[in-house]
Amino acid sequence: MPLESYATILKHAGQNGYAVGAFNIFALEFLPAILSAAAEERSPALLQINPVHFHHHDLPNYLAYVKAQMARVDVPIGLNLDHGLSKETILQGIEAGFPSVMFDGSRLPFAQNLKKTAGIVVLCKSRNITVEAELGHLNDEGLELTPETQQRLFTDPDKAAEFVAETGVDALAVAIGNAHGFYKGEPKLDFERLQRIRDKTQAPLVLHGGSGISQADFKKAISLGICKINIYTEMSAAAAAFVKQETAKQQAPVDYPTLLSGAREAVKQVVKHKMRIFGSSGKA
Repeated sequence: MPLESYATILKHAGQNGYAVGAFNIFALEFLPAILSAAAEERSPALLQINPVHFHHHDLPNYLAYVKAQMARVDVPIGLNLDHGLSKETILQGIEAGFPSVMFDGSRLPFAQNLKKTAGIVVLCKSRNITVEAELGHLNDEGLELTPETQQRLFTDPDKAAEFVAETGVDALAVAIGNAHGFYKGEPKLDFERLQRIRDKTQAPLVLHGGSGISQADFKKAISLGICKINIYTEMSAAAAAFVKQETAKQQAPVDYPTLLSGAREAVKQVVKHKMRIFGSSGKA
């Protein structure tokens, strides 16, 4: 089916009480795994590429191939640029063919993040491109969540309301104790804060750093307004684990196609499992 709008996918998720999984596809073999999982689960999905992986591809041609494969699947699939850190990167993504982008100004002071994000929104709206932004800092360093670090890192609900109103973003990624990669300890998400953010802004909310959060916490976050959850590390780890196990038991020369097909299947099973937890299965 035709490429589905990022905004339409998130709106449907919010209205129907589930979250859509956003899965990174820097590796070519991840693409059929995710599309196959979505088709089998009858689930909407978002595909994403982080600019740190742009160098792996001839980006315009790669996106053209991705879109052609998406069109062969009869469930809603969207495509998004993940974590664009500058206007230049956003423009590169737009010119390559991304129909939606995430501008990440989360490491900037609030006023600067707001100003730059607002400018990106103006740029993108003139081209009918949706924009996700981020407010607050993910705890990627695994810092102890003292009151001081929470105040410094976590999304402020009042500032979130101002940020969304002033920028006009289509979705807001929040920091409530989530982190990229596997967690250094047990994740402790601030659900009370998430509730206050939800009460103060109507923008769809996004949870980055979904690899390692418990099923119960996912469901709680979704009930409090999370409409999109990013997954990458867990897929990558599953693929790597299969390759490690298979090469350990094979005698040289290793059969490379077996490694690729097995890694693809491992990724597919992770994606299907997440779709069921997120409640998106059967929502296509």
